[in-house]
Amino acid sequence: MFNELDKSRLKPFHIRNVIVSGMGVFSDSYNLYAISLVFFPVVMYLHLSTIESSVLTASSFYGAAAGAMLFGLVADKIGRKPMYGIDLLLIFIGAISQLFVSNFTLLFVARLVLGFGIGGDYVMSPVIMAENSNMKDRGKLMAVSFSIMFSLGATLAALVVQVTSAFVAPELAWKIVLAFGAVPSLFVIYYRRKIPETYRFTARVKGESVEPADPVFKKGAGERAPKDNVGYLRRLGTSMPLILAGAILWILYDTYSSTFTIYGPITIAANLGLTPVGFTYAAVFLAGIPGTIVSIFLIDRVGRKKLVVLGYAGVFVSLVLFSLLQINPGIFGIPQSSVILGGLTGFAATLGFTFYLFNYFFAAAGPATIIGGTIIVPELIPTKVRASGQAINVSIDKIAVGLAITSFPLFLKALGLGYMVLVYAGIAIASSVIMYFIIPETKGKTLEEISRESSELVSH
Repeated sequence: MFNELDKSRLKPFHIRNVIVSGMGVFSDSYNLYAISLVFFPVVMYLHLSTIESSVLTASSFYGAAAGAMLFGLVADKIGRKPMYGIDLLLIFIGAISQLFVSNFTLLFVARLVLGFGIGGDYVMSPVIMAENSNMKDRGKLMAVSFSIMFSLGATLAALVVQVTSAFVAPELAWKIVLAFGAVPSLFVIYYRRKIPETYRFTARVKGESVEPADPVFKKGAGERAPKDNVGYLRRLGTSMPLILAGAILWILYDTYSSTFTIYGPITIAANLGLTPVGFTYAAVFLAGIPGTIVSIFLIDRVGRKKLVVLGYAGVFVSLVLFSLLQINPGIFGIPQSSVILGGLTGFAATLGFTFYLFNYFFAAAGPATIIGGTIIVPELIPTKVRASGQAINVSIDKIAVGLAITSFPLFLKALGLGYMVLVYAGIAIASSVIMYFIIPETKGKTLEEISRESSELVSH
């Protein structure tokens, strides 16, 4: 039934899906990253306590957990198309509301709404990309729509900070930076509403004949794939071990990655003697995008498992070296005087930034693109519960990461940056073990082969 879709070459249909899905991720990234770049003025002008500032940075993650569950459950019930675009409308409302906030409570609520839409997009975009991609290029299409666009969204946030800092009064600049997150979402809402229902949902869940609008699939027009008559709860139950394994992988990755995303421009940049904006540009252009390009080139050739394990190996070595530099710089022939309260100086700072960039590169080349890019769960489970499974995956992750971000300043104060980074190095090892021994390889397989639905299609 889906041979025309799975065996096709790259077509304009696929590129349109990448752009429309990717612009949502671009918007997500901007909004998640912007708060870290204006963290200090937000704390200063709203007079936030340490606890309030921590809760505020994590608020969009809590909203994302709730939004993901609602969007995922509804998308498996009535379809992907009715929900696509509503996620970005919520992002628009939450982002633009930040222009008018005057206290902690108002900004917290605005970012909850913003996060609600982001959670919906974290479900809808990867599910639609997985279901609409051809088999040969599915990995790279999903990677481009998420990882590349995520990096570009972070870059735009840094650029907007630079521009507003130069031309706008400081007490207003941070509001404009946060509210500007509404702009990318506004441009793509209309086009999302025009994306047709996925062919897999139409056939396997609704049980209707497929009438594709795009000529690449016209040979299959009018055919009817067998409807999935297995009960929803049974499908969800049999898929739960892989959903939970994917969620654990994502929690481990995001505990390490999201704290770096949020606090990297705050804590690590200051530790290295860099400005948040300069840190962002260097990390994205010297490591993030190059690593992602490597991943895009290899993901459909060497497979997901090898890339994640090799990427995490590089992350582990880089973080251990960064940690040792903080704890005992003498190992590198650097005097203890180069490690002062609050940061590194001289050659120690250069070496520390080099280790950080290698960490960023190896993460982007494997785990950031595949785990952080939400490729795993949408590829592994049946169409009938794909959005619900991804919703559970996102919700568990965002709650856990929200708590991690909230508690990061407390652990940082208790342990110090060197030992915190060492904990993240341990996460790289644990994640590699789970990926290698539990998650199946999906390279070169259709979604139905991966989820073991192919026998049902053949039998009909």
